[in-house]
Amino acid sequence: MDKDMQNAMREISRSRIHKLWVKAKNNDMEGVTEEDKRTMKVILEHEDDYAEIYDKAESMGDYEFDPETEHNPFLHITMHTIVENQLAERKPIEVYQFYLAMRQKKYPRHDTIHLISNIFIRLLFRVLKYKEPFDLEQYKFLLKKYKNRKPEKIYDLLDQEDEEEE
Repeated sequence: MDKDMQNAMREISRSRIHKLWVKAKNNDMEGVTEEDKRTMKVILEHEDDYAEIYDKAESMGDYEFDPETEHNPFLHITMHTIVENQLAERKPIEVYQFYLAMRQKKYPRHDTIHLISNIFIRLLFRVLKYKEPFDLEQYKFLLKKYKNRKPEKIYDLLDQEDEEEE
């Protein structure tokens, strides 16, 4: 994907988050889809951390967050929303099964969403870096593989797998 396309997509994403933030703050549900409602819920869940950024999201233009030194709140909200949508639709079903398995282990809901996001983003990274299609079968495989593991061990196991691939 070329730089102009990346910048355009970044601006659209930030603009959408800003608009949904304004709607959420004003409890304005007019014309809001189910997916937008889920995004608004995620936005409000992160209000304490990101309100200032939400307010200026449209004016941030093509600002790039440095992944080595900065946390990207837009990516964070997007990943949360992707997982929330997968859970709501139970597609793939392995996401829902993984979620239930973590919750049965008393792992907090928010942390479970982060854990699923972490699995998802590793595969998304391959799409962006190597321009290969998203490997849905691998995603489902990893969710199945790790659902019976202790949540705190999964991050280490994923890191080990990444190192083995390099």
